[in-house]
Amino acid sequence: MSVLRLWVLHDGKPGHYSQALGVARLIQQRSQRPCEMRAIQAKPKLKLANHALRFLAARAGAALLRCLPLAYRREALPDEVPDLIISFGGNVLALNVALSRLLDCPNLVVGNCYGLPADSVSVNLTAFVDRARSADWQRRNIGSQVALCKTERSHCERLGNLLWEQSPAPLWTMLVGGPGSGYRYSDDDWRALVVAMAQLSRRYGIRWLLSTSRRSAGAAEILRHGLNEENCFASIYYRGPDSPSADAFLGAGERLFCTEDSLSMLSEAVAMGKPVVSLRPARAVVSGTHLRVVSCLADQRLIERLSIGELVDYQPTDIPPLRSYRQHLEAIYQQICALTAISAPPATRESISLPPNLVTA
Repeated sequence: MSVLRLWVLHDGKPGHYSQALGVARLIQQRSQRPCEMRAIQAKPKLKLANHALRFLAARAGAALLRCLPLAYRREALPDEVPDLIISFGGNVLALNVALSRLLDCPNLVVGNCYGLPADSVSVNLTAFVDRARSADWQRRNIGSQVALCKTERSHCERLGNLLWEQSPAPLWTMLVGGPGSGYRYSDDDWRALVVAMAQLSRRYGIRWLLSTSRRSAGAAEILRHGLNEENCFASIYYRGPDSPSADAFLGAGERLFCTEDSLSMLSEAVAMGKPVVSLRPARAVVSGTHLRVVSCLADQRLIERLSIGELVDYQPTDIPPLRSYRQHLEAIYQQICALTAISAPPATRESISLPPNLVTA
């Protein structure tokens, strides 16, 4: 059986890479073909040229298309032509489209397509289908309704089991973000979070696993001084790119709590298939796609939404979602297969070779 080759283009931003890789892993985990994923980091040498590069990628002839990858600082491309190119973010969008056209393979873009013509993209994966777009775009548009991420549930559970073996009490996990996306946190919010976590620990006989992020500077000191070993079994305080991963905390926590400002963290929690509670501060003015995604997750009963002030009265419930996260993923996968035909291996693709200037950076 031929190998299914996936290229994941990204600009190095963690959120962009996570979602693009999440799509690739979704395909890898469900494909009947052995799957090979290659992550390729790239950035335009001149960011101001992004608009022009996108225009050329969609409309230029083959000779000019071959030159377009030279406008990027990028890692070398694999020798074999891919079956699907996946990307997220405007910095690599033109490169995705150009490579797809040059190599005659389908492509998938997560998020904004920045006005590209519909025939530039095989699949556009967005949170919701945009009914205002043309019929041609809508045929290529998949509305995920959930944010995809790179989290591997089985991997997190293996790591989490090690914490379970060491803990003298059941564990709940708290993922803390910070200001952003319309959410404004005050010291009073963080102090209320500490009080609630301590009371819930005593009431339900649990201990916390706490992880903060790069936006948690205002929360970190209050949490550090307000929690102790009686209520917090382990913690990760963000200290830069080398901070430990929270994967073990996701795997070990019976219940997962996450501040609502970060769709990335919230999607990682939802991907674990456990009860998830999202927390918002007293001051929050949220709109647009962020609010639609959070509201959709709540409507599907994939999360329970609370304010930080309400957390102290939290009572655990086990109401199943209307549609599980895995069911959402299966529906997305089937639509991707229908639009790209990756479930049926092509007969001639193996014989195609890459132009020399594309192989090297």
